[in-house]
Amino acid sequence: MKWLLVSLGLLLSYPSAAETTEDRSFPDDDLESRLAELSEGELILLTSPPDRPVHHHHNRIQITQESLGHGWVDMEQCHTRLDPVSETQIVYHPERIRNIQILSSAHIEQIRIDGPSVQLSGIDREARLCLSAESRALVSLGEGRYRLRNGPFMRRFLDGYYPMRVTQEISYPVNLLKLRDFRPLPGRAGAVRQTAGRILWDAWLKGRLYTEFDFQLMQH
Repeated sequence: MKWLLVSLGLLLSYPSAAETTEDRSFPDDDLESRLAELSEGELILLTSPPDRPVHHHHNRIQITQESLGHGWVDMEQCHTRLDPVSETQIVYHPERIRNIQILSSAHIEQIRIDGPSVQLSGIDREARLCLSAESRALVSLGEGRYRLRNGPFMRRFLDGYYPMRVTQEISYPVNLLKLRDFRPLPGRAGAVRQTAGRILWDAWLKGRLYTEFDFQLMQH
């Protein structure tokens, strides 16, 4: 069986997937209630949190002045409440990721960086993993316009998609860029917060999520 968790990626061109091949059944004894949570991949932004705690994917992305030239952004990525499985791997596109480093972990027996992937084994309940890397996530659209692309985010088991929480914190040089638009809108009130040079986007969801944040150079 396979448990598939897709984490930070940048549309289909910039995928970052965690794929688990496990030697036991679904990592929760309450299979009946899990099946009731299943969706078939269409994006559903939930208006309230699920009844039980779910996997939380938290990204912190820093756009720098240099990012505008080469597209690389600084990234910190944390996964909490990982599903308890024997083995999993987080696999990034080799041309869209570099300098992966493990920052912290808990309740994971072994962690190994292997090129553009992170290999995990012995994942217990309440497992947590934080890493840093550089991701080529920023795309120039011309005429001083830039787009930060992320996705797909999904929590998948066999052919079903299950609830998860995604939080994105994006920092950018406020003297150079202004936010013009973002997609999609989260499903609950107050889930987008903006301050000078910072965006916080937070939502619970089922299915496959892609996000886009559009920026414009200040002089344009």
